[in-house]
Amino acid sequence: MSAPREYTEDEVRQQFLEHVWELIGYWRKLPNKTEREKMEGLAFSILSTLDGSSASICGFIVAPSTNPEDMQYHIDNGENWYAQNHESDIKCDIGGCLHELYHNFDPRKRHQRSQHQEIER
Repeated sequence: MSAPREYTEDEVRQQFLEHVWELIGYWRKLPNKTEREKMEGLAFSILSTLDGSSASICGFIVAPSTNPEDMQYHIDNGENWYAQNHESDIKCDIGGCLHELYHNFDPRKRHQRSQHQEIER
């Protein structure tokens, strides 16, 4: 048995995306709900997860991630701008590629891959 350790960024990212897929499954199967109610429920559940209200995964920091040039661009155009944050201040930032990895954690694809692997054996 290995000693307890901090999760890696990849592990946390995987846990988060798997949790989102679990939420999709939950809301998809609810009877007597309209499509809109299901979509709103899913959105609320994801926001609740980010806020730390899920019993199965921790909350997350959600903050703007801007380009350093954005502030001056907005000032020059008489617009408000988002606060700048620095990656060095944040540990385990899982953002930035969630949309790219989202489908990799689709449980239906995992099931298909495992069936395909069994056939190859």
